[in-house]
Amino acid sequence: MAQVFLHVGLNKTGTSSLQDFMAMNAALLLEREGVLYPSAGRVGAAHHGVTERLKGKAPAGQPDVLQALAEEIRHADKVVITSESLHGIGPKPLALLAETLKGHEVQVVFYLREHVAYLASWYQQNVQASQSSMGFETFCHYNHKPLHKVVQPWAQQFGAGQVTVRLYDREVLAGGDIVQDFAQVLGLKIPLAECRRKGWESNPSVSGNLLFIKRLLNNFYRREQAAKVVDELTELSKLKPSFRGRMQVPAHVVANLVKGYAQDRQVLASQWGVQIAPLSSALEGHLTPDLSTLKQDWEMVMDAAAAKGMVLARAAQALRLGDDLSVFND
Repeated sequence: MAQVFLHVGLNKTGTSSLQDFMAMNAALLLEREGVLYPSAGRVGAAHHGVTERLKGKAPAGQPDVLQALAEEIRHADKVVITSESLHGIGPKPLALLAETLKGHEVQVVFYLREHVAYLASWYQQNVQASQSSMGFETFCHYNHKPLHKVVQPWAQQFGAGQVTVRLYDREVLAGGDIVQDFAQVLGLKIPLAECRRKGWESNPSVSGNLLFIKRLLNNFYRREQAAKVVDELTELSKLKPSFRGRMQVPAHVVANLVKGYAQDRQVLASQWGVQIAPLSSALEGHLTPDLSTLKQDWEMVMDAAAAKGMVLARAAQALRLGDDLSVFND
């Protein structure tokens, strides 16, 4: 029987950094700590293939991922399975996962984030990686997500005592680092200095006018086109500091969100011991858009995209920003 750690999210809580660490050090962790990071169902650094199989989206003619996973972990001592997309699976996929791991000791690990920062980061990712063109407040309306309800099905399936809920906040993470914090959850003894780490951010957030430019273009892109420019946006975000990092959320929007998630904070505190301090002012970050520099930023982005032969450069042939944008400040 293995001790299986299911790291199931949430998204935008350092999951890519954690998954990259596990994948890059899989052989070392198995040799030194007896921790198996299964290859079955692994897509890139994470086990997204497991999620796809649970949802019934397995490619035809391919070996069954769940059977391969069950066989791979059969004689392991400690196992880590991680995919942030697991947290949103429904009751039937969750039951199928439990059946696959039957006979093992399962520990479910969640990292949750303060609601406004979580929604803002999720929104940035959504605009960056899809054809979404909605504003932030509209996004929040359609994606209202009480976090205790995300945790609840897992507690019902595996037992509340088998669920660990931690706060993704550098002030409370061990060493201010998601990898160090998760290593503590696993009980790793190996010094992290002996492990490999990526020297760059795996999944940077695009912000400021670059994010707004992508939001504008999403009104014209088809889904496939919108997804093709994700890597280009990451490259273009290096042009200017305000093109990456947090986006600003105004104080009045913050106040509405804080009010809307008050009950969720209470339940998380009482049931899971997770204390999420509500914001009392605007979420600091880059204006999205910043109309005072939008025209210059547009030209900078399109010139760089054209010079690098990017798909994004085609947008310059279709759209032009006028000289006077002051009408939007009226």
